Amino acid sequence: MKIKLNLITLICLFILSAGSIKAQTTQPTYTQGQLKAAEQCLIATGIDKQFGDLIDKTINTGSTQIPEEHRASFIKVMKTFMGKYFTWDALKGPIAKLYAAEFTESELNQLTAFYNTPLGKKVGEKLPELMQKGMLLGQQSVEAHRPELEQMMKDAFQADTVPAQKNN
Repeated sequence: MKIKLNLITLICLFILSAGSIKAQTTQPTYTQGQLKAAEQCLIATGIDKQFGDLIDKTINTGSTQIPEEHRASFIKVMKTFMGKYFTWDALKGPIAKLYAAEFTESELNQLTAFYNTPLGKKVGEKLPELMQKGMLLGQQSVEAHRPELEQMMKDAFQADTVPAQKNN
């Protein structure tokens, strides 16, 4: 049961970090213009309107890895938690900072201009679906090799509990 709970926790962490980017080791600097341009770029992608659906789809896709008897509770808890901390309103500022740290104000304005074109709008509409399908492919790959993963975890957990032997 402990391995199953650890696996569920690992899957939850995987779901939450699927779209994450590398951690910054230094505090980036950006101008207010960059932050405004970053937020406008994000809005041009349509993420502000798609954010809730993307989270729901991610939770539902991830729930397929949860045992059936826990699936409804998993979905309920994840939706409650995500609705509290993982919303567009809660994250738009920090996400804008991520973009502002990676792109100049000029680049952000160019991206916004692109996302306002017909092709850019199509990219903005299709990207969440493509990301979901990509995550599903990843989950299917994990599922196809689940026994190996479970054995690797079991071996690693056992190695953590094996007392160190003294050399005489």
